[in-house]
Amino acid sequence: MVGPRTRARGELEQAVMAALWHSAEPLSARDIQEALTGECPAYTTVITTLDRLEKKGLVTRQAESPRKVRFSPTRSEVEHASHSMMTALADAGDRRAALLKFTGDLDDDDLEALRAAVNSARSSRRT
Repeated sequence: MVGPRTRARGELEQAVMAALWHSAEPLSARDIQEALTGECPAYTTVITTLDRLEKKGLVTRQAESPRKVRFSPTRSEVEHASHSMMTALADAGDRRAALLKFTGDLDDDDLEALRAAVNSARSSRRT
C-alpha cells in the first residue's frame, strides 16, 4: 500500500543530489539518508531514488563489495545547472524567444553577472 506523498515530485531526487554535491567524497545510501532534512525517507526509498538517478546518468555507483556501495554525482552542481539550461534551450521551439524570456526574468545582479561573462567570453575569443 502506498502512503501519502511527503515530498513534491522530484524533491527527493534534488535533495539526494544536493547531499552528493556538497560532499567531498562518494556517499553510501545510509550517509545520504542521514544528510536529508525533513521527514526521513526509508532506506529502500533512498536506494530506489539512487537507482533512478543512475539510470538518468546523474550519479555513478562505486561498489567496493556487494554490501559497500557509494555514489557520486557525474557532474558538479554548476555543470548540472549549465547542462539543464542548455538542454532547455535546445528543446525550445524558438531559441531566441526563450533566451529573451530567460534574461527578462533575471534580477539585476544576475544580469550583471551574465553581462560580465559575455564580455569575458568575447575578450578571450579576440586573443
